Amino acid sequence: MYEEPVVSLDIEHSVLEILFIANCLNMKLNLYGGSLIWLRRDLRIMENDLVKNALLEGKKIVFCFVFDDVILNSIKSSPFRILDSKSLHVDKRLGFIYLTLSDLKKKLHEFGSDLLILQGDPVKLIPKAAETVNAGCVFWSKDYEQYARKRDKKISQSLEILNIKSSQTKSQCVFEEFEVLTNEGNPYTVFTPYKKKWLANYSNLNNHWADYSKKQLGECLGKVDCINKMPEIEELGFSSDSKQIKIQTGSEGAKKLLDDFFKVIKHYDHYRNFPAKKGVSYLSTHFRFGTISVRKVVHTIFLKIQEFKQNGIDTEGMQSWLSELIWRDFYMQILFHFPHVETGCFKRKYDKLNWDINDDLFFKWAEGKTGYPIVDAGMRQLNETGYMHNRLRMVTASFLTKDLGINWQDGEKYFASKLLDFDLSANNGGWQWAASTGCDAQPYFRIFNPTSQAKKFDPEGEFIKKYVPELDSLPARLIHEPWKTQDLLGSEYKIEYYPKIVDHEEARKKTLNRFNEVSNY
Repeated sequence: MYEEPVVSLDIEHSVLEILFIANCLNMKLNLYGGSLIWLRRDLRIMENDLVKNALLEGKKIVFCFVFDDVILNSIKSSPFRILDSKSLHVDKRLGFIYLTLSDLKKKLHEFGSDLLILQGDPVKLIPKAAETVNAGCVFWSKDYEQYARKRDKKISQSLEILNIKSSQTKSQCVFEEFEVLTNEGNPYTVFTPYKKKWLANYSNLNNHWADYSKKQLGECLGKVDCINKMPEIEELGFSSDSKQIKIQTGSEGAKKLLDDFFKVIKHYDHYRNFPAKKGVSYLSTHFRFGTISVRKVVHTIFLKIQEFKQNGIDTEGMQSWLSELIWRDFYMQILFHFPHVETGCFKRKYDKLNWDINDDLFFKWAEGKTGYPIVDAGMRQLNETGYMHNRLRMVTASFLTKDLGINWQDGEKYFASKLLDFDLSANNGGWQWAASTGCDAQPYFRIFNPTSQAKKFDPEGEFIKKYVPELDSLPARLIHEPWKTQDLLGSEYKIEYYPKIVDHEEARKKTLNRFNEVSNY
């Protein structure tokens, strides 16, 4: 249904690129063979493996960030883009990044240093920036997406020509692609044995996370004569409305969320499935952009498990959350070892599935107008906040693929355009799990019933009423099946709500037939 925009990697230098070079010269910044740290998915200056490795060099370091035009243009060309009254793009992720970068600049100013902000093509910018400031090495975090891997390879090659070293550091996961393998040296494709091996490897891990002091950092930060001006968000083509997000940004915001979560984590294994309860961490966005160290968090979890056991406190909640973090690593290594998942099904035979094409039904799903209250509530939460509860991600994804029979890739792209915590590996893995096309996925014959899911996980309709106010007046016994209202309360009782766009039982049969057609391939 929807095609990915084709974006050329050969981008002309922007005005901001030229200004950046000029600013570097004006600041007379010279690292004398020191380190340029290119921040990407690790937007923090403490507990950062890039910094730890750069500090070992014992030379001056400077931080930079690039607003990658390829990524910015892909956002702007999305079929689901939102524009404000000035035709500027509204994107909450960009707002999160922008606010976090502003915070990082302030922190670095306290040390007499700065965060250098660039915009353009990193393939051109990073080598030029490194050369301009006389860096001996450029550090950046390893990425597992195909675009990033190709881009980073080109940058490494350009730096090598300039006789500048490059170092790609593990940052966004606990274990990367070759650190948790089967006994035969192959990647895992089933989660449970992967988790077992992951836990065994962690018990033998000495260097859990990066640790250094602010004093150590301050002593090695390159000083600047003047401040590098951060571009206004409008200069990037995005609306200031992008900054209207409901979670705290930066490392302080992440720490507060973590502290609050640890107060209730013992209930996580139960509360995590109930969207009306504050039973989850809400840290997914912070993990995505690296405003918090996932390895530090995992280290803390293991310490907490020991503490809980010593005090006779149930550790099921802690163990359950740890599993969710292990899933992050699992999907990242799947993305690396099986890059075809970016464009098709993990189980290749399911590329032959005959999906329905129906734009009208797709957009009713996207807008939260399906007539199924729990589905509509989940989609409206996503559209309004940029977040969706994990249980509802499974329910809404199942509804699109199993009830409407629409290709999971269309839903994946929609979530990618809306989720504040969008991460390609996790989003792809989640959608393929729900669609039964992925590794260790839900069997195709297990199909979520949206009504029974709602009754089980939002029994009083608290979450539904928050996002579907049309159903405010309905009692709990009717809110999950509003189509029965008139039969039970009389024809005079009317509610302004959408009719069901599909019958679940009929859709279930159609889905089983769809999968049975390719089951023997």
